[in-house]
Amino acid sequence: MDRRGIEKYTQNPGPVVAIMFTVLSLLYGAVVLLNRLLFSMGIRKSRSVGPPVVSVGNIALGGGGKTPIVMWIAAILKNRGIKVAVLSRGYSRKGRGTLILGGRTGKNDPEPEQYGDEPCLIFKRTGLPVYISANRYDAAAAAQSDGEVDIFLMDDGFQHYPLKRNLDIVTIDNRRRLGNGKLIPAGILREPASRLADADLVMVTKAGNVDDTFSDHISAFTDAPVCWTDYRVTGLIRGTSETLLSANQLAGRRFIAFSGIADPASFENLAGNLPGEMVESVRFRDHHLYTLDDVNELNRFAISLDANALVTTEKDMVRWPGQDSGIECFALIADPVFLKGEEIVLGKIFSLLEKEFD
Repeated sequence: MDRRGIEKYTQNPGPVVAIMFTVLSLLYGAVVLLNRLLFSMGIRKSRSVGPPVVSVGNIALGGGGKTPIVMWIAAILKNRGIKVAVLSRGYSRKGRGTLILGGRTGKNDPEPEQYGDEPCLIFKRTGLPVYISANRYDAAAAAQSDGEVDIFLMDDGFQHYPLKRNLDIVTIDNRRRLGNGKLIPAGILREPASRLADADLVMVTKAGNVDDTFSDHISAFTDAPVCWTDYRVTGLIRGTSETLLSANQLAGRRFIAFSGIADPASFENLAGNLPGEMVESVRFRDHHLYTLDDVNELNRFAISLDANALVTTEKDMVRWPGQDSGIECFALIADPVFLKGEEIVLGKIFSLLEKEFD
């Protein structure tokens, strides 16, 4: 069950379901705690590969905005000539073992079914090599064998212990925050809020403004700085093109917004503010692998509503097989913009590199 499924079933559960979810939540919490204890006691080993590792993770199920933050950091480091390798689990991929996109030995033709949509998106957007493995230590070792690395960026690494991290950034979606405070499946938390004590930075995402009250609530669990970000629409990309277009491409047009992500409401809010008229929104399951039947169905649906464009997320576009056929399909490009704490984030990251090059 994904985040949307859990939220649906925990809103108004009957007494039997509530008891069942509570029991399962306690069992899940015991497993999580045992895993942490095994690593903290040294029974299972955390290893370092040399270059510093920056992890961007969360303590709740999907939709925390981790991947956009990874790409934001990656772009800044790349522009300064720093050699960056990205590490990813490649959630929902069918390919096995350690896979590589880009670099000296990897492939340059992203296939989301084999690699996972997030690695494909990161590679497409940044041009940086992405090393994909369930064990991120193996991914990092592959990266070092592939070429020189100054720093690793690990997507979704807060619960991953085999690879040691030098900086843990934890994102919290401002729309859902910590939910009801319970672990899955009784709530949306992957770990108790007390785990925030291990964070080096907490980043509240999708925030229209800074809420000092919530910052204080977070600070009850951790001494880490609390930073705040929102999204800013930077433009559109049409189909397979990599050319960034103005959002005004949609002016005077009627469009359908569709997505298969953990937090579709956030995307729909952005799409609803685009030029043109959003006549309908369609939601698919998170990480949904689109088929040609989906393409045809959405095209028919658009025609029935007299719509002449489709708009989706950048991550969905890498899974969309109908970019160059039927009704024009655009990916909405949105980048993080800081409301508070940008200098803190960059300061901590660059301090790692100063130590590396001392």
